[in-house]
Amino acid sequence: MALGSSAVRLIDMTRAYAAVARGGVGVTPYGIRRVTTADGTLLYQHQDDQSRVLVAPWVAAQMTQLLQDVVLHGTARAADLGRPTAGKTGTTTSNKDGWFVGFSSGLTTGVWYGRDDNRALPGLSGGRAPARAFHDLMARAVANRPVEAFNTSVAVPDWQSGGDNELWYAPPNDQPLVDADGNPIEPETPPVDDQSTGRDSATAPKDDDVGGELDQEWLDRAIDRPRRATPPAPSPRRRETERSDTFAL
Repeated sequence: MALGSSAVRLIDMTRAYAAVARGGVGVTPYGIRRVTTADGTLLYQHQDDQSRVLVAPWVAAQMTQLLQDVVLHGTARAADLGRPTAGKTGTTTSNKDGWFVGFSSGLTTGVWYGRDDNRALPGLSGGRAPARAFHDLMARAVANRPVEAFNTSVAVPDWQSGGDNELWYAPPNDQPLVDADGNPIEPETPPVDDQSTGRDSATAPKDDDVGGELDQEWLDRAIDRPRRATPPAPSPRRRETERSDTFAL
């Protein structure tokens, strides 16, 4: 679906990018800012809802960095506004659709080129006409708005970043990986005495060796993510009720 196998409305795609530009907070489209009477009495004013977080802030920051690189060094250079700009081009098979969706200085704009009968448009691609249309519109839209730098330095959680340190900074392992016949060789682990238990840690059972079921706990352990409390198992009577309800549905 991420590659375009499902149809998406332009307003929905633009809304998704606007949430990324907002640091992961959802954006709800609206058409009426306020309603007043002839004498200026305010009857209604739109209230912005910032309570729905769709993407973690550190994920949105990394996505913004990637989208900015598309404009600076990738297929969307025609959309560059001369200020921090981020976005992504898109071109469907046989040049039937051309997309560019991007944001800058607090504004997000989506551009789609195509035909209602889904016929191909020779030469159409997201980095050409859609990116140029974005540039021409946004250059005027942000002309009187302050330049806003993207927040791409949000710290990632420890469970996401800690596991790679051993991969990049550990001393190189010069042991052979396979024997002369091509069979894998298990890495040698020097025995270290466990002073607290009096056992040899090389022969003691490891945490990863306990329990072979591929469940959420195993995944948390594999990626070094803090483990979550295991909910209590339901009583047998409760399970019977759930089965009967499910069968009835």
